[in-house]
Amino acid sequence: MALDFGTARISIPSGTRERTFNESVVFPRNVREANVALQGFKLDYSSSDHHIDTVKVDVNLRSFSGNTVRFSVTVDYADKNNDDRYNGNVDVLVIADLF
Repeated sequence: MALDFGTARISIPSGTRERTFNESVVFPRNVREANVALQGFKLDYSSSDHHIDTVKVDVNLRSFSGNTVRFSVTVDYADKNNDDRYNGNVDVLVIADLF
């Protein structure tokens, strides 16, 4: 068993709705088992004076095969009427047991 760690920063472009991003991390050897964890995030409105209704960041393992771990990140940052633009980034920690 050899644990290895990878990180990925997902940039969230300016937008107004919940969005999902599919990403991957490649390791130097084949992956036997893997999982992902939220390492950190920043979401920010493009303008000021908003009353936050929803803050959502989900990180989910999708699959792994060979030396690649695939995961998804879903984000939402909304006020009551869900029409204000936001952007930011999400940092993901990928933990893999390599052959």
